[in-house]
Amino acid sequence: MRVVVVDDHEAVRTGLERVLEASAGFSVVAALPDDSGLFALLDRERVDAVVLDYDLDRTDGVSLCLRIKHRPAPPSVVIYSAYAAPGIVLAAAVAQADAVVHKAEPVAKLLGVLRRLGRGERVLSPPEPGLLETVASRLDPADLPVMALMLDGAEPHAIAQALTLDEREVVSRARRIVGQLQAGRSRGAPPPAYTASTP
Repeated sequence: MRVVVVDDHEAVRTGLERVLEASAGFSVVAALPDDSGLFALLDRERVDAVVLDYDLDRTDGVSLCLRIKHRPAPPSVVIYSAYAAPGIVLAAAVAQADAVVHKAEPVAKLLGVLRRLGRGERVLSPPEPGLLETVASRLDPADLPVMALMLDGAEPHAIAQALTLDEREVVSRARRIVGQLQAGRSRGAPPPAYTASTP
């Protein structure tokens, strides 16, 4: 499996690169500190999976995941997060990430998730229903059908067809939804929507 690591902490990035290279069945295509050059790399190299730090310096892993997943034939994406808040799973699911792995877990857990993705398994757990209701109540009602289809893993063209929308409108709404889920995000902390109490 050909993997790209994107993490702005040098120790984490270097450690993951070494572990992956030393593990059977993995090859690290690149280990990057941010998204600079990522999309050019994806254009010229075959990449099977991208491991994205959630809390990047210039952006966040969820928004970056959405951009990756709107590409043709995108790789699997694993959000690698230092936060255990269940709302991160919701935001990641809307962005169509394939898995969320907590950084406190042993690296063996990440390797196992990558292997499962390589076998075509579904890894991301469904978001908690109570949290889904809480966050959905904060969104534009017109965006809820788009979010529901995104949570089902539908691609933009399929969503556009199902809802009789222009595909560019679907992409725009998807970015807006993820942006709203990330609203108030500050470096080093999950956004407020992730810590909202459920009804």
